[in-house]
Amino acid sequence: MKYWRKTSRTALAALTVTALAATAACASNAPADTQTAESEKPTGPVEITFSSWLRNSAQVVEAFNASQDEVKVTFQEVASGADNYPQLTNQVTAGTAPDVVTVEYPRVADMATQGVLQDITDIAGDLVDSSFPDSVKSLVQFGGTTWSVPLDLGVYQFFYREDLFQQHGIEVPTTWEEYVAAAEKVAAADPNVRIGASTLGDPAAYAALAWQHGATWAAVDGDSWKIDIDSPETEASAEFQQDLVDRGLVWTDEAEALQQKQAAGQLLSVISGSWYGAGLTQTYPDQAGKWKVAPLPGPDGPTAAMYGGSTFGISANSEKQEAALTFIEWMTTNPEGIKARIDGGASTVFPANAEARSAASEAFDTAFFGGQDIYAVAEEGVDTIPAGWLWGPATSTTLTALADGSAKVKAGQSKLTDIFGPAQEATVSDMKNRGISVK
Repeated sequence: MKYWRKTSRTALAALTVTALAATAACASNAPADTQTAESEKPTGPVEITFSSWLRNSAQVVEAFNASQDEVKVTFQEVASGADNYPQLTNQVTAGTAPDVVTVEYPRVADMATQGVLQDITDIAGDLVDSSFPDSVKSLVQFGGTTWSVPLDLGVYQFFYREDLFQQHGIEVPTTWEEYVAAAEKVAAADPNVRIGASTLGDPAAYAALAWQHGATWAAVDGDSWKIDIDSPETEASAEFQQDLVDRGLVWTDEAEALQQKQAAGQLLSVISGSWYGAGLTQTYPDQAGKWKVAPLPGPDGPTAAMYGGSTFGISANSEKQEAALTFIEWMTTNPEGIKARIDGGASTVFPANAEARSAASEAFDTAFFGGQDIYAVAEEGVDTIPAGWLWGPATSTTLTALADGSAKVKAGQSKLTDIFGPAQEATVSDMKNRGISVK
């Protein structure tokens, strides 16, 4: 089995204004003048709308409205992240989009080029520059333009059943070699138990593991985007995943069957984002005290990446930017905003704003994890995320192509390493068709 040895990489430089020209042109439908004459200003609170599928969003809105009387937010629930983006594009076209919208990191550039997001540099650029780490700024700022404000970092982590690890006599792995060795020991001891589940069918996991191995799927070269999905680093991460499947060392069941195995103690660990902690507490309350969290194993030692994470932007239809930003800033940097999202245990978002992390840790009940501070583990992982990753403006096409390729892998018609070339071709073709300069 081959393992790619991660090399250091410098952070990508910010995109030039020239490189962003196509993006800015596509998003030029933002209102040109949002100033309201003094005599026309409303006497009551400014009313805005906000849409999201994130856990506890309604609770956050309620807490914000109770905290002040200058802005009133009306919440519009979205069924899921998958429903969010087609809904937003349709709403912007119809002129009915909410003022504040939720956009995950992989879709920020995509939504910007499609004209869904406003350029909020003038009102939010300083906020992002001063309140968030460099590793996340590059995911919401392009060429000096700010498109959204970060909420959380989906730090890729290792969730495991401490009791079952002890039962099988295995240590928490720190490298992928150690993970494989533990997987072999578990499978040999009990054919009804596996150390974990396959990533097949999850393009976001492909991206996160490629990122962990040092890949950069998108970058900027002069005045053009550079797409490098089918890279040696990506291939190394895919070979590792394919080998686990070929040797039967991980479960390959669909989600419902995996949940049953997890409930029965036949699944010893789950690799997911830091936000998954709440999923465990809500889905398996009877397993309280049995789960722990550890840094994610890597090629040479614990190395994280980003698996999920969300931002808030202002839609192209909104004419209430100042009120919208007031709400966004409160949700992302105010300790009370973070506590409102986490209180009750329905969310374990790890704030992108470092100063708000202590509020998250204080608000979360650690009883399920036997008193472990899971936020400290996420904090440790942040420092190991390889720098330089950038999501391109055709990420939806990339992820769709990878999902289509996964179906062939599951059917035994191809290998995981075979799907990244077609995904790169589809991504480049889509960008060219949209008039975006790409190499």
